[in-house]
Amino acid sequence: GLSNFDNIDAYSLFIMPPDMNGDVGPDHYVQTTNALVRVYDKNGVPTSAPFRMSSLFASLNTVCSLRDDGLPVVLYDPLADRWLLSQYCNAFPPFRQMVAISKTGDPGGQYHIYEFAMPNVRIHDLPKFAVWPDGYYMSSEEFIGSDYSGMGAFAFDRAKMLTGDPTAGLIYFNLPRQSNSPVRLGNILPSDIDGLRPPPTGTPNFFVGYLANEYGQAFDGVRLFE
Repeated sequence: GLSNFDNIDAYSLFIMPPDMNGDVGPDHYVQTTNALVRVYDKNGVPTSAPFRMSSLFASLNTVCSLRDDGLPVVLYDPLADRWLLSQYCNAFPPFRQMVAISKTGDPGGQYHIYEFAMPNVRIHDLPKFAVWPDGYYMSSEEFIGSDYSGMGAFAFDRAKMLTGDPTAGLIYFNLPRQSNSPVRLGNILPSDIDGLRPPPTGTPNFFVGYLANEYGQAFDGVRLFE
């Protein structure tokens, strides 16, 4: 698959870490490094050349549509047989999350593309996506400059994004770091569907975090947010 040396060939830069990511569908595996994407069949044979994720967004003709700032995500939506590819853009605040949704089950085909302005001036670092019937969910670690300021929890309008509706929006919550505590409550992840059977209707997505005595909490544990 792709390696960091492919980043060097494409950008003449050694990008650390390469932030490899990928997902598998019925007929394909899609892999990213921090700045490149490649599609493979289920035997591991490439069906595309390595390409920049920004090439999916070029028609938007915005500053962020031409950048590859990295932290890529690839996610297969088994309920809709679609692919989600995303990366963030930190060109200027409010920062952006670039999201592409494939128009078919072919990850090498055409995409509906979105540039979502984040709801504040925080950097939304390490975005992680998940598929759920009522939305595409995302978590992030929020920073103001280099200062950690809490966690972001997002729900994107999956129904509209699957049809390419330009009015698709998002819902956002911030779980702030307590100003009087040195404890870093971070690294929440949204629950993601694998397989073809959805959860019962109305089941909320769950953001999962943890407690750790290494971070000053009284015990190790799991935190669940509906």
